[in-house]
Amino acid sequence: MTNANLLKTVLILSLAAMMTACGSNQQASGTNDLSSRSNTTSGTDAANKAVASCNQGSGSGIGVKLKSYTNAAGALDMSYVWVKMATLPSGFSSNTSSISFFKWLGNPTGSTYLDPAKLNFVIQDPTTGQYLLSTWTTSLKWSDVSTTAQSIGITDAQTFFNRVNILVYLNDAQGAYDVLKVASYTSSSTAVASQMDILLPPYSANPAAYATEADGSARNSALQSLHPFKSMTSQGWTTAQYQSMAQSFCF
Repeated sequence: MTNANLLKTVLILSLAAMMTACGSNQQASGTNDLSSRSNTTSGTDAANKAVASCNQGSGSGIGVKLKSYTNAAGALDMSYVWVKMATLPSGFSSNTSSISFFKWLGNPTGSTYLDPAKLNFVIQDPTTGQYLLSTWTTSLKWSDVSTTAQSIGITDAQTFFNRVNILVYLNDAQGAYDVLKVASYTSSSTAVASQMDILLPPYSANPAAYATEADGSARNSALQSLHPFKSMTSQGWTTAQYQSMAQSFCF
C-alpha cells in the first residue's frame, strides 16, 4: 500500500467513524469518565506524571509489544497504535488460527466496556516503509501474507512478524479506550481460542502514579493489574527508572 493510498483509506475510515460516533458513544456511555491514556509526546502528562510511550505483555501463548503512533509532524495520534507480534498464537504458523484486535475501557467504579467491533489494521515493513496489505483488514491468517513474506525471502511466520509492524486503527482520537485485546480464532470455530490484554500507550510509567486517576480516585483495578510494572511497586524503583524500562519495550 502506498502512502497516498494509506492516507485515502484513513480518510475513508475517519469519515465512517464520524458517521457512527453517536451510536458508539451512547453504547459506552457512563463506562469511562477518565481514560488511563495521556495525550502527550513530551514525556510527562498534564499532571506532571512520567509517561511511557511503549508497552510489552504476554498471556495465553501470545506476546505483544506496543508503541504510540506519531504522525509526520511528530504529534501523537491516539487513533492508531503500532503493534509488534513478539509471540504468535498457537496454530497461526500452521494456518489453523487467525489474529484480530479489539479495544476496551474501564472506569473507577469497576465497570468495563468491550467494543465488540474488530479493529482495522494493516502491516508495514519498517525496512522499506511499504505497507504489505492491499486493504485494511480485521482478521489475518498466515496464508494472507505468506506469499508476500516469501517475496522478501522469509518462509517462517514468526521471522516475518519479527520484521514487520502492525498499524491498528483504534478509531479513538481522544484516547478514551485503555486496553488493546489480541484475540486468536481457530479456523474451525468463531469462538476465541486464546486472548491477551495490554495497556495502550501512552500511560503513566510509574505503577503507583498509574493507580490514581487525575481526580485522586483509585483507577479501575482491572487496569491496574495490566500495568507492566505492577509487581515492582514496592521495590524502590524511581519514576525515571520505570520510564527508562518502558522505553526498552519500544521497537
